[in-house]
Amino acid sequence: MTTPLAKTRRRTARAGAVLLASLAAAGAAACSPPGEGGRATQDQVAPASVSTDIGEEPIELTLYDGAGLKAVDEALIEAFTAKHPNVTITTRFDPDDVQAQNAPRVLASDDPPDIARIIALGDIVGNGQLTKLDAWAQAYGWEIPEGQLAMYRVDDNGVRGAGAQYTVASGFVVTGLYYNKEIAERVGMGEPPTTIVELEEDLAAAKQAGVVPIMAGNQTGQLIFTVQMLLNDALGQQALNDWVFNAPGATIDTSEAADAVGTVANWVEAGYFPADTNGTDSTAALGRFARGEALFYPSGNWDAAALEEQMGDNVGFVLPPSSDGTSSLAMSDPVSNFAIPAKSDAKDAAAAFLDFLTSEEARQVMVDAGFAPSGEGDAPTTEPGSLNAEVQAAFADLVEADGQVQFVQNATSGINATWLAQTQLLAGGGRTSPADLLTAVQAKYDEELGR
Repeated sequence: MTTPLAKTRRRTARAGAVLLASLAAAGAAACSPPGEGGRATQDQVAPASVSTDIGEEPIELTLYDGAGLKAVDEALIEAFTAKHPNVTITTRFDPDDVQAQNAPRVLASDDPPDIARIIALGDIVGNGQLTKLDAWAQAYGWEIPEGQLAMYRVDDNGVRGAGAQYTVASGFVVTGLYYNKEIAERVGMGEPPTTIVELEEDLAAAKQAGVVPIMAGNQTGQLIFTVQMLLNDALGQQALNDWVFNAPGATIDTSEAADAVGTVANWVEAGYFPADTNGTDSTAALGRFARGEALFYPSGNWDAAALEEQMGDNVGFVLPPSSDGTSSLAMSDPVSNFAIPAKSDAKDAAAAFLDFLTSEEARQVMVDAGFAPSGEGDAPTTEPGSLNAEVQAAFADLVEADGQVQFVQNATSGINATWLAQTQLLAGGGRTSPADLLTAVQAKYDEELGR
């Protein structure tokens, strides 16, 4: 018998792709006016008193999200309402490609949701449309890893990463390197690489054996996974997150970043990516990797179910290597970054749902769906030896190391298009230099932020 969560797991690949697409389009929400009466009162934004007791009287909540996450949201709701049978949660879903743009108007309406996925967090906080969660965080005693908490905070200047807490994630995506075990054995890769030097040795061995070293569908921007893997290592978590969070003075146009992008340029010149990478999309790249065309495939948890279905136990997953072989940094963003709209009239019950997201039950729901769990605690159960088990073990290591880094293509509304265009030039025979690529990206970033 197929369970609802098993069905959810099979939808993870689609939901992950939807998630990345909606994140990349998120900044359009900054251009969407909140509508009439959009700004709430100070007491709505920062309630004077809160409670963790939601009683036994019937309570009705509405949850708002993108349609691609319907299955996992419904699984979370089912688990929450089993613990709180007096609470009924109805759902409202918008198409994923417009949910971010619609959110300010939905939150400003006469009948706003009580729980809402927020992508353009800084902008919507600036509109005065969200509730500060710090009082509930203290009342419930939330213990959230600092790297995750930074994704939930916005300061008085609209800069993310510090200040009041406004959101809690339902779960996370996590990125790393998938590898073909049979090819790895053939080219003499005894263990997955833990250092950049070891990775380069494995890439050279694959090339020598006539195998594509790194599969990437750069028609849809997959080269950025490799670029940011090296940027993470060169610049570090704080610098990259500050840039994505739009911290004052943040820049990616540095000599260290140019060296990292220069490494990717060298790999392009050495033929470590498919010759037709710019004409290959992510779906085709996954299929080609699954058929045995490449040693490595940089991607995320959203591809695990499809790869395991096609490759069985011939595929493994590890976090990206680093220069020193000890630090763990990987791109990892929220699945749904849930907030309580300021105009909600059931904030305590909505906060109970956010509290539930870091519980053992909710963490298990997210893992069963193929995502990584929110918060910290004992690792949820997975099928021993499965690819999902490898992904979850890698994510647990990442959280323990506090190594989650935001996706650089989500720093501003239009920056994803610039990253795509520039990495396509980089992959297309060196039609740009690392320095010129970074200058172009930083110029777009500064333009969009009015700097």
